[in-house]
Amino acid sequence: MRCASLAIALTLVASRAIAQPAAEPESPPPPVEKKPEPAQKPSQETVEQELARTPPPPVEVAPKPTEPVVAANPERGFRFGSYGRAIAGTDLRGGKPEKILVVAHGPRIVEDSYLELEFSYGFVRDDRLLVRPVITIALDATLFHDTGDFDAQPAIRNMYLDGKIHEYVSWWVGSRMYRGDDIYLFDYWPLDDQNMIGGGVMLDAKAHILDLGGKHEQVQLATAVGLNRLNRPFQFQEVEVPNPTQGATTVVQLNRQRGVGSLTGAYILIPDEGDGGPGIKLKVHGEFHALPAGERKETDGTKQALPSDNGVLVGAQVGIFGFSTNKEYRRHLNLFARYAQGLAAFDELAPPTSFGPDLKTQRASELSFGLSGNWDHELGNMMVGALSRLFVDADGNDEDPDDGWEYAIAARPLFRVIPDWFVGADVSYQARFPRGLNPITLRASDPAVFQIAPMIAWSPMGPSAYDRPQLRLVYRAAHLNDGALDLYVPDDSRHLHPWVHFLGLEAEWWFNSSTYH
Repeated sequence: MRCASLAIALTLVASRAIAQPAAEPESPPPPVEKKPEPAQKPSQETVEQELARTPPPPVEVAPKPTEPVVAANPERGFRFGSYGRAIAGTDLRGGKPEKILVVAHGPRIVEDSYLELEFSYGFVRDDRLLVRPVITIALDATLFHDTGDFDAQPAIRNMYLDGKIHEYVSWWVGSRMYRGDDIYLFDYWPLDDQNMIGGGVMLDAKAHILDLGGKHEQVQLATAVGLNRLNRPFQFQEVEVPNPTQGATTVVQLNRQRGVGSLTGAYILIPDEGDGGPGIKLKVHGEFHALPAGERKETDGTKQALPSDNGVLVGAQVGIFGFSTNKEYRRHLNLFARYAQGLAAFDELAPPTSFGPDLKTQRASELSFGLSGNWDHELGNMMVGALSRLFVDADGNDEDPDDGWEYAIAARPLFRVIPDWFVGADVSYQARFPRGLNPITLRASDPAVFQIAPMIAWSPMGPSAYDRPQLRLVYRAAHLNDGALDLYVPDDSRHLHPWVHFLGLEAEWWFNSSTYH
C-alpha cells in the first residue's frame, strides 16, 4: 500500500515538470573593475640581478693613429758573400784536365777550382750606412777530396774598412782588390786591376749631376795609393851576419816597397727605367809605379846595388749598355785600350821578368786592346771577348821570343731550350807571333790553339749569361798547331798530342760579393 502511494507521488511530480516551459538562462554578473595595486619598490637584490643580466652599452674608443712601417735598412748588419767555381773531369786519356794557353790571357773554359768567402758588417747611424769592414778569404784548388792533402792554401784577398763620410763620398783603408769591368770569357780585367794595401777615396757613382730628358748623368772619381813588398829577393832579403855574442844573427839586407798610385774618372749616361734606350760609359784610368833603390847580397858575399825604378800606365774605356726595358737582361759592349811602360808593364804581384843593362825596366812596354760584350734575349744569350796585346820586355833585344803580338777571341752562344736549361758552345782561337826563334827548336813559329766546347748549362736564377749560380756539363776539344806543340820540350809527352780533350762538370756562383757582380 505504501509502495503504491510513493509511485503515484513520483508520477505527479514528473508530469508537472514536463508541463512547465524551460527557464531562460541567467545573464552573467557585470565585471567588477579592479583597482590597480600600488607599485612595489624592487628590492636591492632584484636590481642587482637585472643589472647582471643586462649587457653593458658599447664603449666607443677613439682609434689610435697608425704608425708608419719603416723598412729594415738592407745595409745594416752581417752580410755573407762568395765567389766560387769547381771543376771535375778528365782529359779522356786518364789524366787530369789542364788549361791550354799560348797567350798571356786566354779562354777560361777549363780552369782550376777556386773559392772566395766574404764577410762584412754594415754599421748604420741615422738609418744611413756609415762604415763596413770587408774580409775576403780565398782558397786555391788544393781540395782534400782531390789531392788527399789536408791543406787548403788560404789567402786573404780583402781586408779593409770602407767608410762613408758623405752621401756621395767614401774612403777606405786596408788591403783589397781594386777592379773595374772585365772580359769574362778570359777572366781578365783589361783596364784597372790593382792589388794593394793602402787607402783611397771615391765619389759614389750614384751622385746625380744633371737630369736630361729620359736620361741622367753620373760622375765617378776614385783615387788610391798603395804599397807592397813581395817576399822575393827582388824586394826583400834576409842574410846572416856575425854576432860577437851569439855567433850569427839574421838581419834584413834588402827592404824596398813598391808604391802604386792611381786615379780613375768615369762619366755615365744612364737611361731611365722603362726607356730602353742605350746608356754610355766613358772611363779613363792612370797609374804610377815606383820602387826605391836598395842593395842585395849575392851568394859569393858581394853586394849588388839595385837602382830605383818606376813606370806609368794609362788607359781608357768606352761602353754602351741598356737596349732593353727588361731588368733581367744585361746588354753591353765595352772597348778598352791601355798602354803601360817600365815597371807598370809587369804585374805588381810578381817581380819583373827582364831588366836592361842598368837593371831597370824602362825599356819594357805593353800595349793592349780589348773587347767584351753580352746580349741577353728570350731565346738565349751571347757572350763575346777579344784581346790583342803587344809586349816588349826590358832587355833591349830586338829578336826576342818573349816580345811580339798576340791575340785571343772567344764567343759563347747559349740557346734556351726549356726554362732554366741552355745548350750551346764556347768557341775560341788564340795565336802568338814572337819576334824571335823558338828557343827549343831554334825555328820561327807562330803557336796557335783552336778550341770548341759544347755545353749544357742549368741556370735557374735568370735568363742572363751573368746570372749565377750555374751548373754545366762540358766537352772541350783543343787543337794545337806545330808551333804550340813545340813550346813543350821534346821529352814532354804532351808534345805528341795535337788534340787535347776535356769532359766534365763545372759549377760557378757569385753573390753579395764586393768584387764580382
